[in-house]
Parts: sequence; structure tokens; C-alpha cells
Amino acid sequence: MAFAIFGDIHGNLEALEAILNHARKNRKIKEIYFLGDAITFGPDSSACLKLLAKHKVKCVVGNHEQRVTRYDKAVKTMTYASNEHMQYIFGSLDRDDLRFIKTMPLQIKINYRGANVFFTHYVTDKDGVVKDDYEEFTESRLNKMFEYAKSDVIFFGHIHKRKIIIDENNKSYVCVGPSGCVKGDKTFYTYFEVNRESGDSHFDIYRVNVPFNRKKFEDKIYNTPLPDKENYAPHVFGMTL
Repeated sequence: MAFAIFGDIHGNLEALEAILNHARKNRKIKEIYFLGDAITFGPDSSACLKLLAKHKVKCVVGNHEQRVTRYDKAVKTMTYASNEHMQYIFGSLDRDDLRFIKTMPLQIKINYRGANVFFTHYVTDKDGVVKDDYEEFTESRLNKMFEYAKSDVIFFGHIHKRKIIIDENNKSYVCVGPSGCVKGDKTFYTYFEVNRESGDSHFDIYRVNVPFNRKKFEDKIYNTPLPDKENYAPHVFGMTL
């Protein structure tokens, strides 16, 4: 059994559709995990939430979802979206979307073939308050930040860069990267499997690139009245408006 893991779709429905279609065709993939931030920046926040719910994807909450469902000063600081943009996004969501967001936990922890695996969007403290503290991506730093997770493999999102530290004798860390915030015509997800040989275990983990309908997505950006899109689109999607 394998997992498909991705995060930070940010309203890019075309990328989300491509990932789910590709992952569901792989017979070894039995579970799909989404690591938060389905909404904002892109034109299809509501549609992305509905598609994740329809396919029963296991989701953790991201800071953008948290910002539209409950106020948290730390969450607001790290969202990097204007109040006008967030109000527009909130207005585009219906009651089903908000109910779905409220079902998303901060973390999911499972035991998979003897490995404790942890899924989250970002770091929290012992009380569940989010922390935006990723000054350096080193094993010692991550061990301190994720000490509370008490897991062998930790998958997280939030940082819009894909980075991996694999240490099968200690904790391993995978920052899955932003699958919706891509600047070309391919998105991606992370494939993860634990294999056991002669009593020992090792991880199969790699990036799976998936083409998506970039033109359709860009047309929606141009034609949707997203507040501040001229500021977000170049940085988030590589588009000049």
C-alpha cells in the first residue's frame, strides 16, 4: 500500500483534478493525503474543497482555511493575503465548504507498516497554536520544531519549496511543496511507501509530475475578479497580469 501526499493547491482546480485522477489510477495508492491550503490566490477555492470532500481525501487544515473559520493572530500574520482578498474568498464559500473545513484536524498520525507517520500543514506548539518559524531547514532544527510529533516520518506543507531529509535511523522530514503554485504546465504529488526486507524497513519516496490544463487555469485567473491578483499571480503562479 502506498500514499499520495500533496498540499497548497490554493484554488488551482485544474492541478487538483490532475493529481487526483493520476493518483487514483495507481493501484498501489490506497490513501491520498492533502496537507492544507486548498483556498485563496487561485479562482476555484470552493470547487477545490468540494472535490477534496467528494473524493474523501484525508485533509489537515492549513493557515488559509483557519483564517476563514476562526481568528488567530499568528495565522493572520502568516497568511500573506490582504483582508480584501480574504473577504472575497470567504464570500465565495458556502456552508458546506465551511463545515468541511471545520472537520479538518491540525494533524493526522498513523502507524503504517511499523512506521509512525505524521501529517500536518505546519508546526504548532504543545497547545496547538501555530508557529511560523522555518528559518533553516536542518535536521537538528526540525527535530526541535517537531519534537511533539513523536513520529518516524513527518510530512508537512506551508513552505512553498519542496525539501526532504531522509534518515531511516532517526526522524525523516518531507516538506511536500506547493502543488497548486506552479509556474509551468505540470503539477506534482509525493509518492510514499514503506518496504520491509529481512526485517528492515526503507522508504520509497519520490516526486510524481503530472500535466494539467494550464491554459484553462490561466484563463480563469484573467476572468475572475480576485482582489490583488496582480500582486499575487506573478509570485504564486508565475503569471504577469
